[in-house]
Amino acid sequence: MASDPVLLFLHGRYGVRDDLAWIAERAPSRWRTVLLQGAVPLGDRWEWFPVADDGARGASSRDAAPAADDLLAWIDENAGDAVVGAIGWSQGGATALQAMRRAPERLAFVVTLGGFTTIDGERGDAALAERRPPVFWGHGAKDDAITLDDIARMREFLPGHTTLTERVYPDAGHDLTPGMAEDALRFVAAQTPAADG
Repeated sequence: MASDPVLLFLHGRYGVRDDLAWIAERAPSRWRTVLLQGAVPLGDRWEWFPVADDGARGASSRDAAPAADDLLAWIDENAGDAVVGAIGWSQGGATALQAMRRAPERLAFVVTLGGFTTIDGERGDAALAERRPPVFWGHGAKDDAITLDDIARMREFLPGHTTLTERVYPDAGHDLTPGMAEDALRFVAAQTPAADG
């Protein structure tokens, strides 16, 4: 029998490992859930990669690559041959998406909530466009943390490289709402591999 699939949860900037526990505890029962934590300290909290305080430029692939590679190393060391998916909030969603862009074969799908992608290309983009794995992108229409340029980059990149499901939440800002969580879990349920007979 194949290993149970693994569902990774990545908090946002200024977050901690348990921030997404309320979603993880409701994941479909076949999934082994793992709450991960960024490695870069921000006081008593954490981020996945440093970002410029002005936010004008956006994150580069060089900025995000170390966190993405740490995530891929965790998968290689801990997941074996299991199917692996990821749910990330904000910067956690960006990290999960960047890992998929660097190694398209390692993540079966990504859920990015209030997330973004980098301003430049990544080594696996051509292979990703061939593979086109499922991605769920949910974001608030009133989000004041994710810029219009971030939204434009996501809308330019994701449809040509992934099998995209996008949901916009009209009343949400940069917050992780129950509606986003419900839709994310519904998406995960649809990606759940069949149990071996």
